[in-house]
Amino acid sequence: MKRIQLILGMILISLISCVSTTKMIEKGNYDQAIEKLVNKLAGNKSKKRDDVINLEYAFKKAQSADLALESAYLEDKEESKWLNIYNIHTRIENRQAKIEPLLPIISKDGYRAAFNFINTKERKRESKNNSIEFLYMSAKDLIENSKRTRNKENAREAYNKLLQIDGFTKNYKDIEQLKRETKYYGTSHYLVKIVNNTQTIIPVQLESDLLSISVKELDKNWKAFDMRLDPSITYDYNIIMNLTSIEFSPEREKTRIIDDVMEEETEEILKDRFGKPILDSLGKEQKRKYTETHTSTLEEVTQVKSAIIGGRLEWINLINKNIEYTKPIQVENLFENKFARLIRGDASKVSKVNQKLLKNRAVGFPSNQNMLLDTGEKLKNIIKDMIFEHER
Repeated sequence: MKRIQLILGMILISLISCVSTTKMIEKGNYDQAIEKLVNKLAGNKSKKRDDVINLEYAFKKAQSADLALESAYLEDKEESKWLNIYNIHTRIENRQAKIEPLLPIISKDGYRAAFNFINTKERKRESKNNSIEFLYMSAKDLIENSKRTRNKENAREAYNKLLQIDGFTKNYKDIEQLKRETKYYGTSHYLVKIVNNTQTIIPVQLESDLLSISVKELDKNWKAFDMRLDPSITYDYNIIMNLTSIEFSPEREKTRIIDDVMEEETEEILKDRFGKPILDSLGKEQKRKYTETHTSTLEEVTQVKSAIIGGRLEWINLINKNIEYTKPIQVENLFENKFARLIRGDASKVSKVNQKLLKNRAVGFPSNQNMLLDTGEKLKNIIKDMIFEHER
């Protein structure tokens, strides 16, 4: 019974395979049918007549369709036709390469398939050379247009055409120089600038620090960022760090009285009324644990000073002079130092947290300039993150 089921299953698979390749041929999917039939016939010593005939027919129809398409393209006056013709030649070449290893293809009942192979060598050389020249001239035209109109998309399209040439051949004419030109004309250039509208003179070092932001990792996707003006570049955008306010809080000392409670676990030896240690049944001294509470009073002092820089980050399109994007910025740098003085109690019986405060000391407040420089460090990272988020 199992053997019968196996045979029936094999027959069913064979019928399905036959039907599917026939349907492919009927629908004009000749290469798909060829692929399936080649896989089926390869290494098969008992080839079915229908499969051999179907392969022969699908091959003939596919070749005929491609040759007709080639003739139609050859009549076209557009030079872009050569890319399509090259693809046709490649398709014919690949199709013939699949059949050739199987030749001669003879069915088990003696039917011998006939295949008309085409010599594509000269045809493909012509279509390849013409395709390369078409891509090359198209790329040069697009680059010239990009130079003239500042249309960056043209330069980027030209770069893609030059990459296509690389797929055909390497180091063609001045292709590497042309790639550099497409990068130049196709890249949007951004200059990051600082504008001080705070009515306050900012330290030279702060401006220098802000302009030292490393944004080179953003130089991708046809975008390049400079923190300092390069006279050789025509910039497309200014990213303005428009500083509008700088504020410093007064130097303050905030104090508060705090109670510190430390619980300490200790143990003592139990003694009798004569003052002698009480022993257990094993002769060891008996002990008892208890918790001792120590209360202290401290004056906690917090030294505080802050600096705040406010403003806006603005993207200005230098071609149409429009502000395309703007976002507020506010950065605060806080100086804080805490220490404590013991008012009442034993310094050795204070909790660990407050022991650290007792060891701390008052320090001199930082100058406004130092506070500003530290705030600038924070501002650098925020600006970099904002540029990254907007331009990624």
